[in-house]
Amino acid sequence: MKTLFFTILLVVSSYATAQELNSNIINALESDNVTELKKHIATKEINNCFKFEESEYTLLTLSIKLNSKSCFTELIKQNANVDKTCNNKTPFMYTAKYNRLAMAKELVKAGAEITLRNNDKQSALDFAKKYRNKDIIDYIKSFNK
Repeated sequence: MKTLFFTILLVVSSYATAQELNSNIINALESDNVTELKKHIATKEINNCFKFEESEYTLLTLSIKLNSKSCFTELIKQNANVDKTCNNKTPFMYTAKYNRLAMAKELVKAGAEITLRNNDKQSALDFAKKYRNKDIIDYIKSFNK
């Protein structure tokens, strides 16, 4: 009985964790190659959380981290969820962390909610302040005027 319970628990936990990221997708994002990215992503997977470097990211947040501007724009066009949280951060929080002002503006145009807070009650503004990204701080504060 214990063995059966352990086996069921193992199967369920494997489905609950983030998927491994295909090396072709990683290469496409790292080289900012939209054509290659489109070859290797499925629409149904566009908003999944994927493991990458000991953390979890959506394809959109990974494009922000890797500064893959063309892939980022393509993912927005393909209706990636602009508020999807993986690793306790939204895409807008990643733009604040990595000081990606142009991407932040694109997210806002696509409908991203800039005032969301994560489970630790942190907002994008908190990340911008933590990483001393003045341009993003000023941009976020401009919405309160």
